Amino acid sequence: GNLLDNAFEASLRTQEGDKTIELFLSDEGDEVVIEVADQGCGVPEALREKIFEQGVSTRTDEPGEHGIGLYLIASYVGRCGGVITLEDNDPCGTLFSLFLPKVKKNDDRTINPIDR
Repeated sequence: GNLLDNAFEASLRTQEGDKTIELFLSDEGDEVVIEVADQGCGVPEALREKIFEQGVSTRTDEPGEHGIGLYLIASYVGRCGGVITLEDNDPCGTLFSLFLPKVKKNDDRTINPIDR
């Protein structure tokens, strides 16, 4: 929900683009891909390197905003052995992509299904 909530909020904070939020799911090969794209206000360049850190938010001016959502998502994705990326969405907005392995490799090189 957090990525979709963020996309919705970002689309309301700009006059550019449309208010469409796109969700793409793919289950091909060794990973599952989840992408959320909006045409909202985007993520400022200065925040891109640290947007997945705890306490970092694009909405610092809003009361009750803690900057925990993307941090929790990135932590979970990393725990699963996956990757989350952030890109510009043409003509405006943001594209978040999550790449999650279908199986998790252990330190001893054996492979187990992802812990649930």
